[in-house]
Formats: sequence, structure tokens, C-alpha cells
Amino acid sequence: MLFLIPLVSDYPDQFDDVLEFIQDTIKRLKRSSNKQSPSRRERGRQSLASSSQISNKRTIKDRKRKNKGCVLREIHLNVTDLGLGYETKEELKFRYCSGSCNNPETTYDQILKNLTIKKRLVNDKVKQACCRPTAFDDDLSFLDDNLVYHTLKKHSAKKCGCV
Repeated sequence: MLFLIPLVSDYPDQFDDVLEFIQDTIKRLKRSSNKQSPSRRERGRQSLASSSQISNKRTIKDRKRKNKGCVLREIHLNVTDLGLGYETKEELKFRYCSGSCNNPETTYDQILKNLTIKKRLVNDKVKQACCRPTAFDDDLSFLDDNLVYHTLKKHSAKKCGCV
């Protein structure tokens, strides 16, 4: 029996998509840990157990410190939970920025704050810095339930800062 292997030139568009998918998948596998990640149910149980232990130990000072500054947080989600219209069982770590930017980051920010307090910038609306991503994770590639290949760009924060 003779099998013919299609050449790259027969399917140039699909070859590039498949090659990109393979490269993105290899990157994701390298980033992921060697351990098997726990199921959603197990993660929920772990978080409930740890949060009840932590809440018993937390002091007023710890509660105040928790929300200070702009920090990177992460949550485990299904791609479908992102609300972008994709139906898939693929999971990801979604990283986001959270916290306040009340403390001036630079001399410029300090000057703006002082001028606003002294009402020297009455007519100008100077906005306070916001906690936002300053860098994003690598692109995320996945197959949906219909076996259609998708890539999400700038989907998850890598670093956060007051912007």
C-alpha cells in the first residue's frame, strides 16, 4: 500500500497555522510546571481551607497592608469564562493588576498632587494614576470545541504599575 504525504506547498496557509500552534504549545508546556495541576474542585477546596486558616490569623494591620500598592494577582479560569465567545475546556492562569496608586510613584506625580492640593491646577483635570499592566504574557493559543485554532494576544498581565 502506498501512502502519499502532502507537501507543504499543497497547503501553505494551514502549514503556517499549524506551525504557529505547535510553537505556541511548546512555549506553554515549557512555562507550565511538571506537576499535574489540581482540578477545579480540588482548587476550590484548597482555597476554602487556606482562606479559613488565614482569616483566623489575620490582624488589622495585615488587612490594611493587603490592598496597598499595585500588585499582580492570578486566577485559574477556563477560556470560556473570559467571556470572549470561545467554547472550550482549555484552562489558563489569568493574571491581572489590582490595588491602589495613591502613593506618588515619581517626582512628577508628587508635583501634580501638590499643585492639585494647592488648587494651582483648577481648570485642568489631572487624573490619579491607575494600576494597569505594563507588560503582557506571551500569546495564548488553543483549540475550541469545534477544533478551530485561536490565539489571544495581550490577554493576561505580566507586570503591573501605576500608569
